Amino acid sequence: MGDAEGLMRRFEAFFADADYEIVGDAELYFQNTMYVMCKLMGQYTQVERHTSNGRMDIVVQTDKYVYIMELKMDASADEALQQIEDKGYAKPFAADPRKLFRIGVGFSSETRRIKEWKMA
Repeated sequence: MGDAEGLMRRFEAFFADADYEIVGDAELYFQNTMYVMCKLMGQYTQVERHTSNGRMDIVVQTDKYVYIMELKMDASADEALQQIEDKGYAKPFAADPRKLFRIGVGFSSETRRIKEWKMA
């Protein structure tokens, strides 16, 4: 794993292909789905990882990479990235030699898909 863009394209395709009758419209549905997908790929994955200033929605850690993902329902990827910054979610990894990816994801309750995502 190290191809964050490829990972996000995979998530986009998965949610676009899911039957509208079984897809939820809450952030928790998307969070749980992404968690299971990362776990099935064999990655060490945490949800709602607590810090001194909040909870990270999803953290995936490999031997070379750390992915911090903040999810927002009916909000922008920029807002999600801003929360990562405002809450200092990357600070626990400041001395970690692994490459860190900050990924903000905006979901649409109307389309039940990823509306947009951005990486910093």
